[in-house]
Amino acid sequence: MDVSEVVAGRLEQAGDLLEHVLAELSGAGGEREVLTRAAAVVADLVDADVVAVCEGGHVHGGVGLGQRFLPERGLARVVRDGGGTFAVPGLGRVRAVVVEVPDLAGVRVVVGRVDDVPVAPAHLRAVQLVARLVGLVVLARHGSERERRLRRQGARGAAERDRLQQALAQREQVLTTSVRFQRAVAGRRPLPELLLRIATSSSDLLGARPVSLVLADPRSQMRMRVVAAVGDPPIAPDRALAAAGGLEGFGVVVGGDGGPAAAAVHINGRVVGALVVETDGEVLDAVGATVLRAFAEHASTALSHADTVRVVEAASTDPLTNLPNRATLLRHLEVALRASAGDGMGAAVLFVDLDGFKAVNDSLGHAAGDEVLGRVARRLRRCLRGDDFAARLGGDEFAVVVRGHEPERAARRLAERVCAELASPVQVHGRAVRVGASIGLAVATAGVGAAELLRRADSAMYRAKAQGRAPGAVGDAPPGVVVVFEPDVHEADVLRRQLESDLQRAVAEQEFELVYQPLVRLSDGAVVGVEALLRWRHRTRGLLEPGAFLGGAERSPAVDSLWRWVLRTACARAAQWRLEAPQLSLTVNLSVQHALSRSGPRDVLGALTEAGLEPGALVLDVPAQVLAADPDVVAARLAQLRATGARLVLDDFAAVGPAAGGLAGPSLAALRWLPVDGLKLDRSLVAELDGPEGARAAASVRTLCELGAALDLGVVAEGVERTEQVRLLQEAGCSLAQGLLLGSPRTATEVPAALREGAAGPVPQLPDLAVPVPVQVVPPRDVRRLLGRSG
Repeated sequence: MDVSEVVAGRLEQAGDLLEHVLAELSGAGGEREVLTRAAAVVADLVDADVVAVCEGGHVHGGVGLGQRFLPERGLARVVRDGGGTFAVPGLGRVRAVVVEVPDLAGVRVVVGRVDDVPVAPAHLRAVQLVARLVGLVVLARHGSERERRLRRQGARGAAERDRLQQALAQREQVLTTSVRFQRAVAGRRPLPELLLRIATSSSDLLGARPVSLVLADPRSQMRMRVVAAVGDPPIAPDRALAAAGGLEGFGVVVGGDGGPAAAAVHINGRVVGALVVETDGEVLDAVGATVLRAFAEHASTALSHADTVRVVEAASTDPLTNLPNRATLLRHLEVALRASAGDGMGAAVLFVDLDGFKAVNDSLGHAAGDEVLGRVARRLRRCLRGDDFAARLGGDEFAVVVRGHEPERAARRLAERVCAELASPVQVHGRAVRVGASIGLAVATAGVGAAELLRRADSAMYRAKAQGRAPGAVGDAPPGVVVVFEPDVHEADVLRRQLESDLQRAVAEQEFELVYQPLVRLSDGAVVGVEALLRWRHRTRGLLEPGAFLGGAERSPAVDSLWRWVLRTACARAAQWRLEAPQLSLTVNLSVQHALSRSGPRDVLGALTEAGLEPGALVLDVPAQVLAADPDVVAARLAQLRATGARLVLDDFAAVGPAAGGLAGPSLAALRWLPVDGLKLDRSLVAELDGPEGARAAASVRTLCELGAALDLGVVAEGVERTEQVRLLQEAGCSLAQGLLLGSPRTATEVPAALREGAAGPVPQLPDLAVPVPVQVVPPRDVRRLLGRSG
């Protein structure tokens, strides 16, 4: 190979490169355009994602930096450090190198790439070449302009030259002040501070003349008013308003006609005020007019930026909690997932759903609910680390994005902090309200986008909420449960979501039906009541029991309609059956939501009236989980339900605790203030009667039956499946029971026959729920003594 030919080829390429760069830079109209074109040339030469020509943190020109919010702080840091990384909106983290522009003090070219691949030496030399040419072109332009200026000035003499030097110094001061002001705007300084700075700076640059800033006030039909004024004495308000009103469009009035000079201030193409300067009848020179126009533009920029920030914040922030909203969270999560592919740090999402919040809304009202959400948001912020990102998704749902080298471990720790933080009560309207959290955790994996990752965390949250509803999960405060997403969680969530979407249609198309389980008096085996149980005859999945759909139903808008249908249908059936069995009672189950709902008593009265059913024949099963809500609210709501004439039974009151046969769940002390007529023994306690720890279980049942008899409370045993359990319940003093041994759930057409069935031997009859009895009010002193004696 001929070396001379290789050299000639390289020289030709270098010459072409120089010719191209000089052509691009020389064709620019001004210094700023030179710098902007230089950034574009560098981006093309080295295939960079971001190029900026900076002086400190100020950007003279650039490409790839976005349209609205320039990363000035990040650029300033990179320039100061001579390289590093900084964040660019829409791109994420960018790794940059910095090249000095010779002959232009403090000016640097920043070249950045997202892919973290270092700039090749050949490309770096090309950037250095362009930087040198930029310095030469700018200096040449300065020299040419100076020569033309000196030729024009010619014989004007030393005095004229001094005036021009003063004008140049003033322009330089304008530029410096403008840069500082733009930084203040970018730093989101308060708008009143920015407006006062505009008036003060323009006054300083115009020889300490009085200056006023006049703007339209949106709170008073957009009438003009003075919002900032400097000078001694200041411009009279009427004079400043008249000058602002005399402007035409975006023009500038330079004074000289007896009035002050003024320049228009605008937002999005609409004039909203003016910057007014007192001239004492003189006409502003060209420099003064430039200063006035420049600072009027600064005012427009500040107002437009503030307006834009308000719009952006309104679109991206939840107004109740001031946390980012769902859309903002998804955008942040997308950026986090892209960043994870480059820096090796993983990402995880926590989906936080409040437990007990619906009860707060129903019992204390939506204003109290909003206050609880605000308090929860503040507590959530206290749990976050520096890079964690929290948002409110809507309702009582929140989410947190966590990044780290071990994202699942970091997210678990954060979830534990959140549960602990929410465990303490929240003071709302003078009451101590308790809410807990069910938290789903999903860790990002390859190929999973932001929306899918959030759905996975949502699925895990539903599993956590189901675990929190498990028997024995009732306490002074709702428990905090954390579940990590697994594939089987996803399958269950898909099914749950499908059921939720089907639920509203199913209510409208009457796909639900009721079956009735007999309530048997153990003394003679007579059926003295029936309990209405809900079933869903799903068009594709067949007959579903409540456990398969009630969890989703409680979050569906159709749940209230479904509850009213159950109540009306069951009451109408019971009214018919009582024509043949006048003492028959009907039991209908309530959810926590229904028990604490303000509309519950109205719905009960409506169903009783429509069916013509005697109120005392209706028994409402109240779940023991209701005791996790505020005691005063629970007592008030249950008293309202009881005022309808229906009787209340506390369901699942006693269950088996960690020690076999031991009692768990609500304290017996709850019976001191609960307005109820009976209680149900949980099936786990009944099942233990003939188990290894049967003696302890029997003692617990006996204690509850004695207490019920003393307080005129009926006691019902659930889940009776073996003959031995019947005998032990009779010996313990329990008079009413239900279960598969005594009668399985039956359709409405089968109930009349069940009323004639019997299967138990005689025992002394105790008070029960079969026949309405007058409520005996026990003095609080006697109740406390009785509860203390019974343990």
